[in-house]
Amino acid sequence: MNYKLKTTLFVLLCSAGFIYCGPAAVGDVKSSPLDTIHIGDQIWMKHNTSINLPNSFWYERDSINNHQNGRLYFFSAAQNACPKGFHIPTDEEWQVLIDRFGGNEQAGKALMEGGASGLNLPLPGYRSGNSSSDLFGKKGEQGFYWSSTVKGDQTAYARLFTANSTVITNIFYRRANAFSVRLIMDALQNRNRLKWLVESFVVETWVE
Repeated sequence: MNYKLKTTLFVLLCSAGFIYCGPAAVGDVKSSPLDTIHIGDQIWMKHNTSINLPNSFWYERDSINNHQNGRLYFFSAAQNACPKGFHIPTDEEWQVLIDRFGGNEQAGKALMEGGASGLNLPLPGYRSGNSSSDLFGKKGEQGFYWSSTVKGDQTAYARLFTANSTVITNIFYRRANAFSVRLIMDALQNRNRLKWLVESFVVETWVE
């Protein structure tokens, strides 16, 4: 005898930590439905930002070989690289993510490419703010990711990831350095996305 079971599920993907699809237009930038990943109570972009703005750079001015890593941004430029509904994570928001995977001494492997988090943070290097000419370095060795948390008039905090290391370092740097940007969804946008999931995700499961 065949049994047809129709089950209506309100899929609370937030608590499960799954990647999900939803409305994806953000300002003037269109992201595909799978461009975000839900980790705990946070929703992150799955790729580094590549919006072309003044004071942003491809590593060594080479877009072909560095497109997958995103552009490098002065701190001031990074503030303008946020589509509607997203922002540069604060130092506290970075720490929430890092603590979920074991803290500053352990989370590096999980957050970098191939890690358990699914964020796949690459190591795009940097453009130095200590030179009047293009001075790039550390691609494939280190990744520097801005937070929005400032320290004084000329510096801001960033997270440093290093190849073959689980350790994540939190240091403040001159804002004239050009670092990578990985965006996080605004809290209100996050809540609206969850509301959309609960109201709209109806899954039919058929068991024969």
